[in-house]
Amino acid sequence: MDIQWFATGAGTIVLLYIVYQFIQIVWRIIGTYVICQPINLKRKAGANWAVVTGATDGIGKSYCFELAKRGFNIYLVSRTQSKLEQTKKEILEKHSDIEVRYATYDFTNPSPNDYQELLAQLNDVNVGILINNVGMFFDHPDVIHKVEGGLDTLANVAIVNVLPPTLLSAGILSQMVSRKTGIIVNIGSAAGSVPMAGWSVYSASKKYISWLTATLRKEYGHQGITFQTITPLMVATKMAGNPNTSFFCPDSDTYAKSALNTIGNSSDTTGYITHQLEFEMMNLLPECILDVAVKRSSNELRERALAKNKEKLLQ
Repeated sequence: MDIQWFATGAGTIVLLYIVYQFIQIVWRIIGTYVICQPINLKRKAGANWAVVTGATDGIGKSYCFELAKRGFNIYLVSRTQSKLEQTKKEILEKHSDIEVRYATYDFTNPSPNDYQELLAQLNDVNVGILINNVGMFFDHPDVIHKVEGGLDTLANVAIVNVLPPTLLSAGILSQMVSRKTGIIVNIGSAAGSVPMAGWSVYSASKKYISWLTATLRKEYGHQGITFQTITPLMVATKMAGNPNTSFFCPDSDTYAKSALNTIGNSSDTTGYITHQLEFEMMNLLPECILDVAVKRSSNELRERALAKNKEKLLQ
């Protein structure tokens, strides 16, 4: 009799756990992207300036335009002055009622002293939102000792993906803490959710982003500051190899609008409903099956990149 009760109880607990997990998955897809309404970002940020790194291309640039549309002044940070000037011009042509500033910084530079100089510029304004978007990937996936560019590339990927969200968050949080309002969004990647063969340092550095953001949330969440990790899958950007848009691959403008709408409704999400669907399905797969899928995808990306490089050499 005791064994029967134990078996029944254990079965009930397992069933309840499965139901709970299913509800969680459904909520992360439907709740975040369909049911929940976007919050008032201005009120949650508590200040009018938004700082965006990697602001002149792809997702970062689209974040800038979407934030400008919502009434934020924009502080662009990137390494190429000509691109910064052009992006500033483009934003002001569409949104003449806001202010746009920029700062040049090459994020492969790990110098704390140079970061202090950058932070001195950024802290000259009241930063309501910090979007740590800047990131770097390999030319194509490969095993670590064969990565194109060798040790220099590996070092730069680690530095660019890890240091900016760490040091910029640390340097801007003091003003947010004093106001007890602010938003920090760290752009990671779905590649950080599982160890991915061929992606080595990139995958590991994106895992760091999720871990760092979760830790900061525990340290500062009670002080009125919102932290969010965004983990996109494929977005049609230059960094992703400019793939065609599709149901699962939005353009950067569509993606940035969707991702901004999730702030305050989800602390860790992919930023786009079909990405979330893919992500949840991916997490349900056994690791051995996922490894096969990653290997196939990596090989396709590698072959495509090598073909493009060969094409450039023949031109």
